[in-house]
Amino acid sequence: MKRLLALAATAALLLTGCGTQDPLEANKAQGGQVVIGSADFAESELLMHIYAEALKTTGTDVQTRPRIGAREFYVNAVRNGELTLVPEYTGNLLQFLDPASTTTESQQVYDQLGTKVGPDMELLEQSPAEDSDVLTVTRATADSGLHSMTDLGPRCGELVLGAPAEWKSRWETTIARDYGCTFKEIRSVEAGTITVNALTAGEIQVANLFTTSSQIASNGLVKLDDPKNMFPAQNVVPLAGKGKLTPPQADVLNKVSRALTTDKLTELNKRLEVDKANPADVAKEFISTVGL
Repeated sequence: MKRLLALAATAALLLTGCGTQDPLEANKAQGGQVVIGSADFAESELLMHIYAEALKTTGTDVQTRPRIGAREFYVNAVRNGELTLVPEYTGNLLQFLDPASTTTESQQVYDQLGTKVGPDMELLEQSPAEDSDVLTVTRATADSGLHSMTDLGPRCGELVLGAPAEWKSRWETTIARDYGCTFKEIRSVEAGTITVNALTAGEIQVANLFTTSSQIASNGLVKLDDPKNMFPAQNVVPLAGKGKLTPPQADVLNKVSRALTTDKLTELNKRLEVDKANPADVAKEFISTVGL
């Protein structure tokens, strides 16, 4: 899942506002209005706009609050009613709400998550679209016999992994346990283009990317299969305040979720990453194809 890198102080500022009135609290006071937030990365902002465009088809008065910051801030904003709705990812949200959970399979993650959101929040339907961690290699490396994390295990001692800084503390022990993999080195590399460039230049041999990154296909990279489901499912799911959406509003959001596949989300991300398109425009184009 893409990591939320905003400083807590910045996120807190967005939630507390400058001056005498909290901007989210001001929206909370406006009855009937739906306020949708996003985490601090492009895909989440895109999903926020997709939800907004879908709700507008029902005549809903929608306000958007992009790039709020870390999960602890925007989840609490949904919980206390400052936000009506945010796009979320099932595996990361479950880990946030229940750090002890070891569930990884998609439906089980979603079912368990439904028991953890508490009385003030609710999940809508999860989407088939996933944006989860994936280990990738170049085509040349894959052709040497490396197609899955099972293949990776015996060769890890020869290989350098490039991954976000938190990967080492989160996954190093797990990949050793599940796949017998101890990398020669785990190098902290900023997610995205920098990681891809390091991989294609041979500075690292394995890269942790995310399944909806358009750069995987555009650079001819190969995703390693994860047969033991070390990385938990990360299905896109709308997280809403309990009872804050009307049935017609929930229905259109569920239709959006059903229409959103991993391939489609990857395609939409490409519009942002390669074409530098405006996320609000990309969202409008997508909603025009959903048939709402």
